[in-house]
Amino acid sequence: VARHGVGYDSVDAQALAERGILLTNTPVAVRRPVAVATLTLILALAGRLFTKDRLTRSGRWNERTSHMGLGLRTRTLGIIGAGGIGRELLALAAPFGWSMLVCDPFADQAAVQALNGRPVSLETLLAESDFVVACCILNEQTRHLMNASRFAQMKREAFFINVARGPVADENALISALKTGQIAGA
Repeated sequence: VARHGVGYDSVDAQALAERGILLTNTPVAVRRPVAVATLTLILALAGRLFTKDRLTRSGRWNERTSHMGLGLRTRTLGIIGAGGIGRELLALAAPFGWSMLVCDPFADQAAVQALNGRPVSLETLLAESDFVVACCILNEQTRHLMNASRFAQMKREAFFINVARGPVADENALISALKTGQIAGA
């Protein structure tokens, strides 16, 4: 069985092993597409394109000028997880000249720095980043890594993007952070 993507949590690996069935995945194949999708989301959020699209589709196109978006020149990108996708995102984002913070205690720090990433604690990353991207693996340490207290550590105008497994973020905490304006968007 070949699973397209990273990880095996969507497959009953134990049942396959018990039957002697080989299981594989394609982590290298998804690095670039996921990193490109993430960068696309960052640009769309910064430009308030989702809001402008809703306004235009509802016939309120003149209001879109009230939602000019953010300048990107002095922004900080925070990446949680410096595996294949995280490193690919660092490489793609480099031409923007952003400060790029990375939190991954298991990553090769020299490899992160070679891609212009600055290894930092999760607390520093959350406090300083304008865009927080989760692209870490899902395990017991990362399940609900982004919870109410972590969302509270983010800037009010920051955006959260989860391209990791859904349970990396506590969905109820995320919804609450969005509804209360604790973070700008997700």
